[in-house]
Amino acid sequence: MIKISYKIVDDKIVNLHSTGHAGYAEHGEDIVCSAVSAVLIGGLTNLSSEKNFKILVKKGEVEITALNEVNEHDQIVLETMIVQLRKIEESYSKFMRITMIKEWKEKEKYDIKL
Repeated sequence: MIKISYKIVDDKIVNLHSTGHAGYAEHGEDIVCSAVSAVLIGGLTNLSSEKNFKILVKKGEVEITALNEVNEHDQIVLETMIVQLRKIEESYSKFMRITMIKEWKEKEKYDIKL
């Protein structure tokens, strides 16, 4: 199974991690792995500045971590990758799972009056 997680901090995607193999078909014939790889590598090539990210690409694993504030262009690229990956998950949910982690840098303060 391909496991994908992405982390959002203050409404910005700051990390995307994919690991594993789908197991849909034999090695070299797996359309789920091929589709996920195409989305991830296609997205990586569209980032405006790779030096703003720590990027790991190895067999069965891709990880993209923002090192600085994510600019608007790169945010759109990352969001597009997530949308495309979710579409693949809709059709092949037995072979991949996507998890979102959401955090906030600063806790919002609420004035509650009773």
